[in-house]
Amino acid sequence: MVTAKATRCWLSCLANLHPPILLPHNQPCVIGRSRETKIRDTRCSKSQVELLADYTSYIVTARQLGANSSSVNGQKVLYGSSAQLQHGDIIEVLAGGYEHRVDFDPPPTSTNTVNSTTEPEQDTAMPRGQKKRTIDDHFSNPKKAKQEGPVSGGWEKSIDGDLLVYQKNMTGSEKIAGYDMDGTLIATQSGKVFATSYDDWKILYSEIPGKLKKLHESGYKIIIFTNQAGIGTGKHTAEGIQKKIESIIQKLGVPIQVFISTGKGEYRKPAIGMWNFFLNEANGGVEVDLDKSIFVGDAAGRPAEGKKKKDFSFSDRLFALNVGLKFYTPEEHFLDAKTQAFNMPEFDPRKVDASLPLYDPSMTKVPGHKLEMIVLVGFPGSGKSFFCSTHLAPLGYVVANRDTIGSWQKCVSVMEQSLKDGKHVVIDNTNPDLESRKRYIEAAKKCGATVRCFIFATSKDHARHNNKFREFSEEDHSKVSDMVFNMYKSKYVEPTLKEGFHDIVKVNFIPHFKNQSDEKMYKMFLLEK
Repeated sequence: MVTAKATRCWLSCLANLHPPILLPHNQPCVIGRSRETKIRDTRCSKSQVELLADYTSYIVTARQLGANSSSVNGQKVLYGSSAQLQHGDIIEVLAGGYEHRVDFDPPPTSTNTVNSTTEPEQDTAMPRGQKKRTIDDHFSNPKKAKQEGPVSGGWEKSIDGDLLVYQKNMTGSEKIAGYDMDGTLIATQSGKVFATSYDDWKILYSEIPGKLKKLHESGYKIIIFTNQAGIGTGKHTAEGIQKKIESIIQKLGVPIQVFISTGKGEYRKPAIGMWNFFLNEANGGVEVDLDKSIFVGDAAGRPAEGKKKKDFSFSDRLFALNVGLKFYTPEEHFLDAKTQAFNMPEFDPRKVDASLPLYDPSMTKVPGHKLEMIVLVGFPGSGKSFFCSTHLAPLGYVVANRDTIGSWQKCVSVMEQSLKDGKHVVIDNTNPDLESRKRYIEAAKKCGATVRCFIFATSKDHARHNNKFREFSEEDHSKVSDMVFNMYKSKYVEPTLKEGFHDIVKVNFIPHFKNQSDEKMYKMFLLEK
């Protein structure tokens, strides 16, 4: 027996800026910056928060869609998270303002209880233009599909919410047959690259069910490790993917344990977060024999051949390599095809040479002049800030960094004042092009300083790897998108002495680790492509 006589639910603006907004029963309603709410603040997304009212439980679930947090009863709701509101609870559409109250009509009481299977009646029509949504709607309108989905029927969620696990308590085994899902066990029924609905799938090869049955009968635990970042971005729902996987398992006819990475963090292949969770919490304490275990996937780094396009990434092959599992493509494993040709990424973290001299020329002196200004040039993640803090700041250099100071104009101002005070200065920015370097060169020479250029000899993929490593190992490290790396590369003009530099020094990347665990992670492949 649960409370279940509400016939309406309203979102009431406490500032009376607009009429109450109807939240229909079990129909997602996205609110944000709009004419309806009268919110004009650009910090508030047009799709700021999704509200799902359940008239049977008198609960409204708020799921955060916008980048800037909303707030429920004074607690911020971060991007990708959710919170629940009851009758009379307050949601700030944008944390700190735009307060709204949840009002069920009639409100819950101790007497208005009915059988939990009873569906409440609604005596008010839905707002114009709103209709009941189906699972397929999530593909066409991802902003309205930002849902975590239920965690039930054998499904569990990790504490941080970025990993979904099916059949966590399945009996452990020392022999593991691991599989990717899309393009490995299944293909689209429609023939399109991406599924058009959660039912758009078929078993990839007719040999697959028989192969899995034989492995299961010989003592292998069958496991799916799949990246589904679309859940985290709202393109797909957890519920839709869960039901799809349950249907696939039923079709295959063998017990299967499943791990779904829903974001782009440490659980996403080729990183081994899913594997570590499996080992620590989902194999019953049984130690895995890597020599007897395998992993199969289609993201294998294979080049284009004939009409077949190249693989979209290396993630499955590198995941197996990071874990220490023998790797096979679906064709090799299920069809007994000969070993297929493949490429490896250009950057190999296992080959980073810590024995190189810091500088090239190795006899470079720092400081090298009575008063000098050093302009750093390099990708984000190439080690510039670490170099400044460990090698230059201890020698008295004033570090001017645009990220902390706020603008290049302020960097110039700090540089000029420091040089006038007789202090060395280092400009810790990416400085890829002539224009960005020229402003500092001219200002420094007016102050009578010698200008030097230190170029960080770190490739784009090496820098991306460093950035990904910092994401995993440092809680407060902000992510750098691939767009930033691409922009740097497009703007890059190799520094020359003609620009006004006294000399140009190459700085080699020398890794430093807090512990062996960090070193082990660094030497794994963290980039999927």
